[in-house]
Amino acid sequence: MNYDQKVVFITGGSTGIGLALANEFAKRGANLLLMARREKVLREAQESVKRVAKSPGQKVETLAIDVSDHAAVKRELSRWIEKLGVPDVLVNCAGFAHPARFEEITHEMFRNTMDVNLGGTWNTLEVVVPHMIKRRSGAILNVSSIAGFIGVYGYTAYGASKFAVNGLSEVLRAELKPHNIRVHVLYPPNTDTPGLAEENKTKPEETKAVEGNAKTRKPEEIAAIAIRGLEKNSFQILAGSDSFIRFMNGVLPGFIHSVTDGGVRKAQRGKAPSKT
Repeated sequence: MNYDQKVVFITGGSTGIGLALANEFAKRGANLLLMARREKVLREAQESVKRVAKSPGQKVETLAIDVSDHAAVKRELSRWIEKLGVPDVLVNCAGFAHPARFEEITHEMFRNTMDVNLGGTWNTLEVVVPHMIKRRSGAILNVSSIAGFIGVYGYTAYGASKFAVNGLSEVLRAELKPHNIRVHVLYPPNTDTPGLAEENKTKPEETKAVEGNAKTRKPEEIAAIAIRGLEKNSFQILAGSDSFIRFMNGVLPGFIHSVTDGGVRKAQRGKAPSKT
């Protein structure tokens, strides 16, 4: 697909999958707006993306913003749309997880997870979608997770937010199709990002056991898969064997539950005090 001079907005664009996607779009000639909270990290990302851009004339702009701040998103994105134009692609990649058992998750932690992962997605859509409708074209890529279609031990707050992103995307797909706007959902597995490193600090042993020996993917792999999914106009974009897991969860959820429950039991047996 030719992205020469197309406009792409990416939340969570300073690190991980968001940055990898920025690199892929830059290689294809797109003009970019990268959004994240940390100014310094954004500047570093901006320089790295510029180095891989297809041509020196491409724009790689940055916006330091908390996407959960509705007023700021409405104000700043409107300003950037006037400056760069209506995005041809909106990527909602900003998000985080704080794995813990349900009883360990405070109300503040829950609200923050929902506000960023779901609220941040909603906030950018609220600004961008009316412009896409008026123009009658565009693509939206919402980043969910495998934990957004399978309930994974230790991810109650995160899972709730990502299941919600799925539901939002399903409805948007139907509502925006008549306006020639495509909606896609990306379901990345564990990916080697700074976010995953943070998750591993609080991840319960049961969660690690459920994950087992599943391969941790590189952000560049996931970005390439996402781009292929966009080019194929796939609503659901999954990585390799995860498509099978998604299928099995739909037709035989009991089988998936037995596998995950087995991992939990294994971890709990390992924590049980030994008998003397």
